[in-house]
Amino acid sequence: MKTVRTSIITTMILAIISFAACKKGSSNKSVVPSSTAQLSFSLAATSANLASLPPDSVSSIPGLVWTAGDANIGRFAFEAKRKGVSIEIESNNLTNVDLFALTPLQTYVTLDTGVYKEIEITAFLERTDTVPPLVVTGTFKNDSAKVIPIEFILSGHATITVEEKNIDINGKTNYTAILDLQLGRLTKGITEADLDKAKVTGGKIIISKTSNTDLYWKMRWNIARCGWSEFREHERDHDN
Repeated sequence: MKTVRTSIITTMILAIISFAACKKGSSNKSVVPSSTAQLSFSLAATSANLASLPPDSVSSIPGLVWTAGDANIGRFAFEAKRKGVSIEIESNNLTNVDLFALTPLQTYVTLDTGVYKEIEITAFLERTDTVPPLVVTGTFKNDSAKVIPIEFILSGHATITVEEKNIDINGKTNYTAILDLQLGRLTKGITEADLDKAKVTGGKIIISKTSNTDLYWKMRWNIARCGWSEFREHERDHDN
């Protein structure tokens, strides 16, 4: 009886050691390279931290603060060269994107491994029957120190394009391309005096295709040059 009991105890100890070894091994599981990886896209507005931008692209209007915005993104397009061959891939659409969200909505494409050069990423802002391509709102303190709501409404389609030198898709890392809509660039060529003279409708400065049209077309022209990009990489999940 003692021999049987000793055998049972020994078996239990070996089982516990074996389980612990397996558990420890799983926590150190390495990422297995894949032949593909994900490149995610997002569009977000930034109205501060403009120090890294070229000086001639930044407009500073005292009293103007952008606080909210929505974009209707028809698609993202990724263009690059891989092994000397031009590649173009398009993502799914993102509708009604909150540009000021703490965690911007994302969509992605799948890329084969390799080094991608001469990269261009374009966000296509498109309207639907009920949703404009872009709406940005905020406040403006005029020369009488009165704070007035301000709203920019884009009517037609527009694109925002950014460029990157290269990324290495190695199968171990996924990438996120964050397109910053630099709102400091949106008002390039517009002065504080221009906004002071703007027409106020219903207590609000509305800049659209039918209201304050001179300001609208300046901002409309600036949209394509508002983009600034940042690439972030993160290790793939062990199971992916």
